[in-house]
Amino acid sequence: MTSGPISAASVLLTRDAGSHEVFAVRRAETLRFMGNFWAFPGGKVHADDPGPYAAAARELFEETGVLLARRADGSLPGATSGLVDARRELLAEKLTWKELLASAGLAVNSSDFVYTGSITTPEFAPVRFDTSFFVAVCPPGQAPDIWPGELTEGVWGTADDLLADWTRGGRLLSPPTVSLLQAVRGRPVDQMPEMAAPLLKQLANGGHPPIWFSPAVGMIPARTLALPPSTHTNAYLVGTDHPHLIDPGPADPAEQEKLFASTDELLNGRSLTAIILTHQHPDHVGAAMAGARRYGVPILAHPITAKMLANKVRVDALIEDRQTIDLGTAPDHAGSWQLEAILTPGHAPGHIALYERRYGLLFAGDMISTASSVVICPPEGNLTEYVASLRKLQEFPARILLPAHGSATARPAHVLQQSLVHRQQREEELVSLLAGGPQTVKGLAQTVYRGLPDPLMRFAELQILAGLQKLEREGRASSAEGGWMGTRS
Repeated sequence: MTSGPISAASVLLTRDAGSHEVFAVRRAETLRFMGNFWAFPGGKVHADDPGPYAAAARELFEETGVLLARRADGSLPGATSGLVDARRELLAEKLTWKELLASAGLAVNSSDFVYTGSITTPEFAPVRFDTSFFVAVCPPGQAPDIWPGELTEGVWGTADDLLADWTRGGRLLSPPTVSLLQAVRGRPVDQMPEMAAPLLKQLANGGHPPIWFSPAVGMIPARTLALPPSTHTNAYLVGTDHPHLIDPGPADPAEQEKLFASTDELLNGRSLTAIILTHQHPDHVGAAMAGARRYGVPILAHPITAKMLANKVRVDALIEDRQTIDLGTAPDHAGSWQLEAILTPGHAPGHIALYERRYGLLFAGDMISTASSVVICPPEGNLTEYVASLRKLQEFPARILLPAHGSATARPAHVLQQSLVHRQQREEELVSLLAGGPQTVKGLAQTVYRGLPDPLMRFAELQILAGLQKLEREGRASSAEGGWMGTRS
């Protein structure tokens, strides 16, 4: 986790004054933050940047080749081969931004970048940015040109066109991009500061930004008593005519009110249909009963989860493996819209993931965390079943994986495979250590998780125990009075 948000700047580049078109870029799939999502050009503010507007100018040139800087007489440069060469040298770090401007006799003018406001990544994310957004007009004679690297392509489009494509299941738009496009749809881009003002004022007063990773799918991160290092559990409001709330987790009344306020805002006058629980852990069910009372709706869960929640949370209806849940009409009006339940035991016996086929969404619950490794805690946790469940999820073609902890990712296949690789590597490490003679769970944990803070070591020991039990089921390890030993194959 970072100590605080990283300062960044982003540019809503428009063709000319009064234009409805803005330039959007696709971030490379390999990028840790919002990889494969479409957004606006931008990046981190450097220590030698005089301010966010200067970072915006530099990032705009690096990423698109558009140089918004003026000569001493106030004129703007047109497209020249010199700009292309300068950009290449800047990216190769053969030339600094300051040197580039000085050699061309140019200076960045803050008045060319109209400040719209800032949006800070919510606390739940492992990487957070405080991004200042600016509106700028593309200089006459220049045109954006995306060179493969951190970005892979770019496109001009109106807010309406970009949002319509997103709604059809086309380009994946980052949540801030969705919010800003929604604010300015039907209007010229240079009206963005005025149109986005209500949203940005709400955020400045401590409100939560709307987080849309897909049409009619809102993420609501809520502070919960989750296993470290997680501090938040993501609830999701999913559906059109029949919206469902997945995993309302906070037990604290004040946090519950924040969750319900965000839910009300996303519902926008619609009635909630039901609450869905992926499993029974406290950080996923803390607000379930309060939510059921508030909205007058049933709670749905797998039969095993319902049994484990007996006398704690009332489950009104059961969800079986491969059962479908009606969400109403698809956001693009292309037919019915459904969730499919997938029984995925391992982290918890009755754990379910939820798959949405129209947009390729995988609500993973605690099968995957993008903030840390998933903890498997025996006796409820079973590593053998967990690995099998990960492989089961690989059978579902997903475009976005939405976890209960951490940010969503547009690399579901990669994330699932990496989780399996990580478990395999841990398993091989255990086998190697057991070959050296009898080992205790505590001793193995101190070796494998060397340097882990003491408060987290008990969870490390549970992970080790889960791994040893898997090896024992496979006949590759055995427990005895003196500890655990490997067995010869």
